[in-house]
Amino acid sequence: MLKFLIFTPLSKTDMSDYLIVPTDFCKAGNVLEGKGSLAMFERVASACADTSGGLAWRVAGSIDAHGRPRLVLSVKGSIHLICQRCLEGMDHQVDTETAVVVTFSEPEADEVEMTLADDDPTEVIVIDGKVDLIDLIEDEALLSLPLSPRHEVCPDKDAGRWKEEKVSPFAVLKGMKGAAGGKKK
Repeated sequence: MLKFLIFTPLSKTDMSDYLIVPTDFCKAGNVLEGKGSLAMFERVASACADTSGGLAWRVAGSIDAHGRPRLVLSVKGSIHLICQRCLEGMDHQVDTETAVVVTFSEPEADEVEMTLADDDPTEVIVIDGKVDLIDLIEDEALLSLPLSPRHEVCPDKDAGRWKEEKVSPFAVLKGMKGAAGGKKK
């Protein structure tokens, strides 16, 4: 039986609602989802052009086939980045989903890593105690950002400015020739 807990935080002061004990959360099959402005995700906001936009997220807990706690993180939203080519703003869509197996020691994490197939995108994390879901969500959003954001085709702000008629430097000589009467000696 899945339990849905829906929160939409209004400020960073409500973040204690997102500290979970992963084993309990996953055993109960809980699901948390919500949305918030970029202001609540400080690290993501620092990589953006501004704090307009926001992120919607969902975290679902379960127990995997080997009896380990498993979280599925889904993050979606629209953020505003700076194009590294033209230095203009650009919209970027965040749409990511990742499965995370929770372990409690480095040796256990290494063992889990060895059992995963090479093409398995499941991540393995080590925790001790509670997990801040907002940190996990923010990590997921940061990992989905392009290393060097760029427009496919940058907007051409200077297109009209360079189409002005340019005066040839030889026009002055032509004018001098005409002023001298245009006769050859």
